[in-house]
Amino acid sequence: MYVDAYAVIVQKNQDGGDTLQREGMYAFGKKLVYDEFKNEVHIQATSPRRPASLHLIDQFEVSPGIYRRHPDPTKWYSNADTTSRDQLIPVIAYCAAHQDHPRLFRLFNAVASRGFFAQNWIRIGDEKLQKKMPDPMHLTVPLFIRAGGWWTAPLYGVLHFYDSIELIGTLIEMLPLHFKDDHFVPRERSGNDADDNNVIIQHLLAAKFKPTFISEINRYLYSITREENFGTILLGETNPVMGALRWYHRSEYGGEGNPEIAELYRPLIEKYFTFETPHALVKKFLLKFFYDYEENGNLASRKQDLDIQLDITRSPYQHISNGQLPSSFYSLSFTRRLGFFEEAENSRTARIFAD
Repeated sequence: MYVDAYAVIVQKNQDGGDTLQREGMYAFGKKLVYDEFKNEVHIQATSPRRPASLHLIDQFEVSPGIYRRHPDPTKWYSNADTTSRDQLIPVIAYCAAHQDHPRLFRLFNAVASRGFFAQNWIRIGDEKLQKKMPDPMHLTVPLFIRAGGWWTAPLYGVLHFYDSIELIGTLIEMLPLHFKDDHFVPRERSGNDADDNNVIIQHLLAAKFKPTFISEINRYLYSITREENFGTILLGETNPVMGALRWYHRSEYGGEGNPEIAELYRPLIEKYFTFETPHALVKKFLLKFFYDYEENGNLASRKQDLDIQLDITRSPYQHISNGQLPSSFYSLSFTRRLGFFEEAENSRTARIFAD
């Protein structure tokens, strides 16, 4: 993992513009993995100069509740007026995992005093300072409630309202559109759109701290609707959520990231973001259907790697092998390679039509 002279996480090119986000995400993920999986966490050895997470986060808090992106005073990212919402969300998650409630309350007071806006009223970069509207943080209220431990338990009911808003946001994200950075201009989503870091953090926060049935539905929808990306296409990941994380933190294909952060989250992705899709459930149903059919002696043999084409046309069904499907069977409209059945010589294709 790339670490600079300040013993904090940077990019391969030593850029520290997102260091606060990376440190918060790293500390949050490390604590969750340690608590979830037999109090063990296996990561590559880091620099012996790196202190504990508590002392690392202390470097970023320049005054009560005010954070900078990186402690290097010679860089633009040491200016606290450039710290965005994306940088602060992992700090909230860190406070939840490490039960650092004093730090959480300092951050909440600072955010509330600004009318629930982030600190970034100046655009990032080394050019001349340009003012901008800070990121709104009104929808981070449930994150503070979840991170507050027993102190915020009386506000649990409020989470249902905010989780409903987040659920609507997930439904909107299902549209094949993406908004350009700092502009409300929609564009077509591409495989390179993989900045799911804080989305994953917020879902994990909701799963581990004061979950609601709405937050569970939201995480399920996000998991099964996350589109394919370059992490699945080029890096071979089978889970699109893990693919997005792996692609964003890649060091190959021109990336400047830290793959160790993605690997740290892998067991969490497998546990909390791996669900059976509706298509997989249909496959299970058909497997059971044909298995039961065979057990009744209506099929000569089970066949693996059988292509089933389900058609919505209301034509009479055809026979499969030596058996016949019941007329009450009504198929769904899709074509998928099911891979349930095996035939010694070759694979066969059968058409199943509904009455």
